Amino acid sequence: MCLPERQFRGTEVTEKVVHVVKEYAGRLGISKLAPHDLRRSCARFCHDSGGELEQIQFLLGHVSVQTTEKYLGCKQRLRGAVNDRIGIEPGL
Repeated sequence: MCLPERQFRGTEVTEKVVHVVKEYAGRLGISKLAPHDLRRSCARFCHDSGGELEQIQFLLGHVSVQTTEKYLGCKQRLRGAVNDRIGIEPGL
């Protein structure tokens, strides 16, 4: 599980992670890459591979699924949700 970034801000761990990411990015010829870019990419790959928002929410440590939606720039597909298979309609 990815740990929420806010738990490590301002610590030696953050500095070391930033250093390692920048070092390897430089070796690959990538001029601008931050740990947060990798976190966002991981979330996007999970979503694009069919991961459910609640799973990605847990992975990222978000309290609210709405935060995960904003993070990914998407919304849940309520019309294609599991409730459609069992005949429950969302209240509008």
